[in-house]
Amino acid sequence: MLELILTRPKERKLIEAAQGLQFLVLDELHTYRGRQGADVALPVRRVRERMAADSLQCVGTSATLASGGTYSEQQAEVAKVATQLFGNTVEPEHIIGETLKRATPDRNFQDLSFIYALRTRVVNPPTPLSSEYDAFIQDPLSTWIEGTFGIEPEPETGRLVRAKPQSLLGKQGAAESLSQLIDIPKERCAAASKEGLLIGHKVKHPETDFAPFAFRLHQFISKGDTVYASLGTEEERHITLQAQQFVPGDRSRILLPLVFCRECGQEYYAVRRTHDFAVDQAKLEPRELSDTQNDNVSESGFLYLNTRNSWPTDPEAMLDLLPEDWIEEHPTRGPRVRQSRKKHLPEPMHFKADGLLGEPELFGHFLPTPFRFCLNCGVSYGSRQRSDFAKLASLGSEGRSTATTILSLSSILKLKGSNLTETAKKLLSFTDNRQDASLQAGHFNDFIEVGLLRAALYKAVERASTDGLRHDELPQRVFDALNLPLDLYASDSAVKY
Repeated sequence: MLELILTRPKERKLIEAAQGLQFLVLDELHTYRGRQGADVALPVRRVRERMAADSLQCVGTSATLASGGTYSEQQAEVAKVATQLFGNTVEPEHIIGETLKRATPDRNFQDLSFIYALRTRVVNPPTPLSSEYDAFIQDPLSTWIEGTFGIEPEPETGRLVRAKPQSLLGKQGAAESLSQLIDIPKERCAAASKEGLLIGHKVKHPETDFAPFAFRLHQFISKGDTVYASLGTEEERHITLQAQQFVPGDRSRILLPLVFCRECGQEYYAVRRTHDFAVDQAKLEPRELSDTQNDNVSESGFLYLNTRNSWPTDPEAMLDLLPEDWIEEHPTRGPRVRQSRKKHLPEPMHFKADGLLGEPELFGHFLPTPFRFCLNCGVSYGSRQRSDFAKLASLGSEGRSTATTILSLSSILKLKGSNLTETAKKLLSFTDNRQDASLQAGHFNDFIEVGLLRAALYKAVERASTDGLRHDELPQRVFDALNLPLDLYASDSAVKY
């Protein structure tokens, strides 16, 4: 925006009014590289030149410029970056960091009297827990919580700095450390720590009305992996998200990865059909969706096993389900499958739960790669669409925007059902740049709009019952089902009739 102001004729009066500018404040500075650093540094120099600001004082605020090393090392590092960005020498002593102070008394965690008091507090917590500020900060558990999760002295200088984030539970978690310190089971230590953190969030300082512990909880959510299922009917098969070769405890049932039709969601086993000529035995093995290599002993493909909508074995019934461009009209015999398509037809296959072929235990159809059409919904793809990724999806192949939208929507729905105050039922999302923010906001709005419209269509059809809806009735019935407040769509919400 600053670059734009400097170049637009429309802003010339603003530039003229700002001659001799004294201060330029840049918020949220980062450690930049290459062109991105130049995009920040060069406008600063242009401002100084265009506004004849020889004594311009630059101010930068950031929480991310330097995080490692001692405080003096961080000051030196930030000063170096600021000098490059601002085009003026910035001394380390000009870098102002945060100053922290304790809310609770400073105690030595290795002091036996403190350990005894802390152990007594964890074993016999007061009932009810005190919500008085003075009583809370004198609590030995509060002292331990602040010294563990909140602040710690810098080893070199003794200056108070923020403690490194750590988990409460798990191996080497805070609960385990407390358990070793006071010789109490870590389950009780974890429960006491949670209670202390929550009380510390609710207690208010009598003068500032601030809570002594403003803690944050961080949850890291990784993308999904792959769904693995055993061979069998929908009711019998074992389903798991853990990659393994066999069903746990049963080596006679193999696990194969599932992929899903992007049109209807029908699942397919991603398999490789191999043949061992030494014993003259063929079998099914798992494969990655992107692995489409074929050779003399193996062929990549998909296994369709749907007992609710099985693929027919009768050639006449099959003609009604194949894509139109797979069918040709013979002058005397009528419709038939094109000769060039016969080798791509679903191949009937008998197999066992261990993947061996030829055994009449289970029955399905094998489709060679690339995926040409869905046997469940009928969607078909042209010969030029070789990549199966655009046709089938695994559990972990979602887009980042979609994943963010789903997580956001899920969080908002959970907040709505919580006992928090209305003002707290909010979700704030941070992103690195305006382009990402615009993309995500548009994606979220589109998702909500499509979801509302689909729900209204469903509701309108449901209300119509067996009578159905005519095309000319549909818009009004959908509008009625939406039941939107007037101010959401009317330019004048006070209008009548």
